[in-house]
Amino acid sequence: MHKAVTMEDVVGTRVLIQLDRTAYELLDLPGVYSEKFAADVTGLDELGMWIEHPNYKVVPVYDQQETYIPPEQRREESHRAVILVRWDYIATVIQFPERTGWRAGADESDIGFKPRLNGNDTKEDAGG
Repeated sequence: MHKAVTMEDVVGTRVLIQLDRTAYELLDLPGVYSEKFAADVTGLDELGMWIEHPNYKVVPVYDQQETYIPPEQRREESHRAVILVRWDYIATVIQFPERTGWRAGADESDIGFKPRLNGNDTKEDAGG
């Protein structure tokens, strides 16, 4: 007999999220290249599910001393981020309670990383 799973059980685990098709088309979520993607859940609240993005890209306009950085000197940086995905954007959440160490499959992607098809080709490069 398996234990009943609740949404609280997904916090701290990797899940497969399927976004609502309309929400996916409207969202501009860097690192999400498919309606289905794998992500680590960091929390839940009344607004939605908090997920980790391990490789969120930003281009700072000001440095740590609050000095303006001219456009020609700006450089892209990667940071760990947590992102709220609203409940009304999520169609399905799939958790594998007995499976450890899994990564996204062929028709999904891990958030923040473009899937590779043939060598260095990405889905976008391959017309997908």
